[in-house]
Amino acid sequence: MDVKPAITAISWTGGKDCNLALLYAKRDSSLDPRYLVVFRISEQAFHAHPIPLMRKQAESLGLELLFVDFPEGTTDYFQAYVDGIRNLHDTYGITTISTGDMDLVGTMERNWMERCCEAAGINVHLPLWAINREEALNIMIEEDFEIIFSCVKSPFFDASWINRKLDRTALDDMKKMISSGLTPEQINDGVKPLDLCGERGEYHTMCIGGPLYKNKICLDVNDEPNKQETKQTSWKGNIHNSSCIWTIALKDDEGNK
Repeated sequence: MDVKPAITAISWTGGKDCNLALLYAKRDSSLDPRYLVVFRISEQAFHAHPIPLMRKQAESLGLELLFVDFPEGTTDYFQAYVDGIRNLHDTYGITTISTGDMDLVGTMERNWMERCCEAAGINVHLPLWAINREEALNIMIEEDFEIIFSCVKSPFFDASWINRKLDRTALDDMKKMISSGLTPEQINDGVKPLDLCGERGEYHTMCIGGPLYKNKICLDVNDEPNKQETKQTSWKGNIHNSSCIWTIALKDDEGNK
């Protein structure tokens, strides 16, 4: 008896990693990727991953964009995720969630989506788990993904990186940052070396074209990015904190929800 491919949703931010996970899911005959799913606090704007851009991605990819919204004030996010995933299964028949996660987040000892899917009774697909960072970026470049930096943070980056393409030149520049090492002051502050894929939150990206896109997404972007100065905080696990954050500024930013 033929086994039907599992109806699959990609955990979606619009960034480089989930786009590569989608490509791998498309090439996996055991999976049937039909949906992109965004987990978010209800109606909250995503400055690093603008929702209007995600909607354009979904249209170009020919996939339905779904939202799992958590009410403001949610405290038990694990149960909220589990309930949301169960609802995805019951409503859309989703039996697998694919994610572009590469590593553990913060002080977690196990992959978050794996835990949530297990509790919800569905499968998880982790095609990028523990992948070599440079290898991952090389694959994205070789597969002709068009990726831009949508959020960058000090001390490694500045405003000039916003809307810059993640290409071989950008990759080489990031490798040089790593090779140059940290300053004594940064080491004293507990700063960790730059992760090439931004897995400590050093940067975020959005994909505006690639092998699965019917058309390239055009952006109307302000010359000056949004800038947020934050109080320097301590590092927790592998979460990156910084004193300054820059995010992409879309000219039609109203309705970024």
